[in-house]
Amino acid sequence: MSVFKLLDRSERLFWNALAAIQFAVRRRKMPRGLSVLGPVGLGGAGVLEIGDSVTIVSKSRFNRAGINHPTQLVVGASGKLSIGDNVGISGASIFCVENIAIGNNVLVGVNCNIFDTDFHAVDYLDRRHGRGTLSAPIVIEDDVWLCANVTVLKGVRIGARSVIAAGSVVTSDIPPNCLAGGVPCKVIRSLAPAHAASIE
Repeated sequence: MSVFKLLDRSERLFWNALAAIQFAVRRRKMPRGLSVLGPVGLGGAGVLEIGDSVTIVSKSRFNRAGINHPTQLVVGASGKLSIGDNVGISGASIFCVENIAIGNNVLVGVNCNIFDTDFHAVDYLDRRHGRGTLSAPIVIEDDVWLCANVTVLKGVRIGARSVIAAGSVVTSDIPPNCLAGGVPCKVIRSLAPAHAASIE
């Protein structure tokens, strides 16, 4: 085995061990088949459920598309974040106050943001007094691909097998089987499933 392969394997073991410690501190079992490549920020006292064979990438060495920061998974005390099986996440920030459900085989591209809260009120007086913040659940169905730098905001459902173009801001529901993009995100065209018979 070459020195480079040995270093690569050692680094992978290190990051996975560090993630296992974070889960243990939170009294949660390490998800089966979880692969962690780089530092991951786990925060909050809420419920975090991660399915099998999930990959979380937080270093540009493991994803050359240009990760800006480590992946952050933050779940508020009354929130629940569920991530399905075979999901890939690269340098994303996922902040859950109420409920975020990510299905199976979802790709969360580099530097995506998924927020089920506004964080702060629009009205300046409400901001001053820490009131009026709105939140609403997010659902991202199976086989969705969020391309690089996509932001998904509160109260949104993205239908199965849809693709959200890079840099889009999703503020309203997106139906299944479509390509959508823009600010705000709108349907561009339909994507006919190549294996429609196997999907039903």
